[in-house]
Amino acid sequence: MISLSELQSNFARSLVYQGEISDCHIHSDHFTDDQRIQIYRNNVIHSFTDVLKAMYPYTLALVGDECFEQIARSHILNTPSSSGNVSSYGQGFEKTITTFPQVIEAAPYISEVARFEALGDKLKLNLHNAIENAHRPLSALSQLSDQQHQKLCLVSKASVRSFESSYSIFDLIEAIDRNSFDDLQLNRSQYGYVQATLNGSFHFHQLENNEFLLLRAIENKQPLSEINEQLLSSIPSLVERMLIAGFL
Repeated sequence: MISLSELQSNFARSLVYQGEISDCHIHSDHFTDDQRIQIYRNNVIHSFTDVLKAMYPYTLALVGDECFEQIARSHILNTPSSSGNVSSYGQGFEKTITTFPQVIEAAPYISEVARFEALGDKLKLNLHNAIENAHRPLSALSQLSDQQHQKLCLVSKASVRSFESSYSIFDLIEAIDRNSFDDLQLNRSQYGYVQATLNGSFHFHQLENNEFLLLRAIENKQPLSEINEQLLSSIPSLVERMLIAGFL
């Protein structure tokens, strides 16, 4: 006899067309087993599409409902949720977008917009879960010798992550918010950082080149001794922007 866990697993796979309906032991009457499970399939796709729309509002605004729902369906069926917690679902949507060549041809920047939104969502989750690396506060730097300074690694805040793109994604997001696209030049690279906020949103800012490279080095856990000296002069700027949590 099939166990409950096996039955649940079979049913979950069948919802995204990855299992045999006959393995679900659905009883048929005037509705066939296929008709019955199709109701559940439609509900699953509709529910997860709503989740993706909430996570990728800028992507949705750019491609429209019909196009977004087609991409969402593909994403849901090919990358089904592995958890009952939908708050973590939707990462990797930008990869699904690239499987639609007509969309990429019409808007080559669209997967970068989705990547930007996915990063913001991930950082909000980090902040909500209070995920911070163990570190010492910056105020403790005065207790270290010059030799110890060279070996330490600065730690960026868990709610912060660097972001760069070959398109002007920051300008595009601001243009969508203003509903004004005058003088928007998309084919220009931009780099900076994305930061989640306690009110459940996220914001972003551009950085100077040295500031950005320093933030990347910090994220890569490079000790100060291995970071280009020209970049180290930007440490006060990152501290002033409250991007540094402390040091290891």
